Amino acid sequence: MSSRPAHLSLPGMARITVEAADEQTALAVARRLIACHNLTGPAVFRVPGEEGARVQMYGDATPLTACPASDGGWMPPQEP
Repeated sequence: MSSRPAHLSLPGMARITVEAADEQTALAVARRLIACHNLTGPAVFRVPGEEGARVQMYGDATPLTACPASDGGWMPPQEP
């Protein structure tokens, strides 16, 4: 049996994992990604015996129409 979710077999779908030293940092990065991309999320988990925290999200390659700017405003997503 595979641990790969069925929807990952669809074109354009991906699983994204953010790893950081602590849960707050991992969540902060995940929230920035979620703000600009069509992602689920975030689900925090730790791997027994390993340091740090991980956040896992699922999503597709379609960006949202706007992203939050660093100054708190909104801007269009960057082209890949």
